[in-house]
Amino acid sequence: MSEVNIPILISNFKPFRLISRDESDTWEPSLEEINSSTYDYVKLHRVSKFFDAHLPKPMPACFGFDGSLIFPFIEEFKNDDLVVEEVNRILASVFLGGVYVESISPLDVSRGSMNVTGYFRHSSTHSSNSDFHHAIGEGDAGSLASIRLLDPEVLEAEKVISAYNYGHKVLAKLPTLSPSLFIGAFTYYKKHQLREALAHAWIGVEQILEFIWKETIVEDAKSVNIPKRRKFIESQQWNSAHKIEMLYQQGFIKEELYSSLSKARFARNDFIHKGLTPSYEDSHLALMSLIILIEVASKINEVDFNRANLEQHLPDKSNRCMPQTFVPEKRNNEALNVKYWREIKVIPGDKNWEGDYESYPDITLSPIEAGAEA
Repeated sequence: MSEVNIPILISNFKPFRLISRDESDTWEPSLEEINSSTYDYVKLHRVSKFFDAHLPKPMPACFGFDGSLIFPFIEEFKNDDLVVEEVNRILASVFLGGVYVESISPLDVSRGSMNVTGYFRHSSTHSSNSDFHHAIGEGDAGSLASIRLLDPEVLEAEKVISAYNYGHKVLAKLPTLSPSLFIGAFTYYKKHQLREALAHAWIGVEQILEFIWKETIVEDAKSVNIPKRRKFIESQQWNSAHKIEMLYQQGFIKEELYSSLSKARFARNDFIHKGLTPSYEDSHLALMSLIILIEVASKINEVDFNRANLEQHLPDKSNRCMPQTFVPEKRNNEALNVKYWREIKVIPGDKNWEGDYESYPDITLSPIEAGAEA
C-alpha cells in the first residue's frame, strides 16, 4: 500500500498542554530523556481523537497529543480570514465550556500532512509557538524549550470535546458576536495588554447589545401597528448608550450591569478619543459586562450558559501591573520547592568569572554621587 499524505492545517493550544485519549494515555519522560531528546517523539505526532467541529464541510477536526488542533485543508480554507475565524471559533467554544485557551493570530496556523495511520507532522511554521511544536516533534527543541515537556498539564480529549460542544451551543445562537474578538479580549487581558483587551471587549459588548436589541425591542415593535414606529426603532439612530438605557428600562439589563457598562463605555471613549490608557479595573469591567450580556442573550435563546466558566479566569484581585514590574511590599521568605536545577553561565562581573573580556568606558557603569545631577 502506497503512503497517502492528506494536507492539513494545524494550530496549537496556548498555553501549552498535552491532549490524551484517556487517563491511561500517559506522558512521563524522565529529565534525562528530555535533556538528551530521547523521549517518545513519535507520540507527539499522534492524533488523540476526532470530533465534529462544525466545519464549513461535513468533515471532522481532531486534537493531536501534542496539543494541536488539526483540520483538513479544504478549499474554503484557502481564505486566510476564514481559517483564523474558524480556529478562534473552535477555541472560543472550548473557552466558553470552561477550558482556558487563548486566541490565535494568522501566523499561528501551520501547514502539515497526516497519513492514514493517524500520525501527522508540520511542514511549514510561521510563529514561535508553531516552531516549538514542530521542534519537540522532531526532537530538536533545545534544552530550554524542551524542559516544558517535563510534567506538563495533560487534558483528556473528551473533556476538551465536551467543553467545545457546550460552548458551541452558546456561540451558535449569537450570530452577531465575533469569536475572534471575544476570545481575543480575554487573551489580551491575561497578557496585560489593556488597550487591546478593552477595545475587543467593548466591540463584543456592542455586538451582543445589537443581538439583544433586535430580539427584544425590535421584535416587540413588530407587534405594535403604529405608523413609522417600527422604522424608527430599526433605524441607525440608536447608539450603544441609547440601547443600554432602553434595555435597562425594559428590565433586560440590571442596575449592576448598567453601571459596569457605563464605566467601561467611558473608558473606551477616553481611549479612542483621548488616547488615555485604560486601567486594569476598566478592562475587567468591560470583560465582566461582556460575560453578563452573554448570559442575558443566552436566557433569551433558552441556552444553558454558566458564567463561572469565564469568571474563573478573571480574578478580582490582580497584581495591577506586569509581572516584570510587580514588586511585592513584603519579601516572600517561603522556601522554593525546586526539583531540578542547573548552573547558569557566568558573565563578566559575576563572582566566579575568570579571564579577559571586552570592556569599553562608555558602557561601564559608575555610581552617582550623592546630590549630583543625573
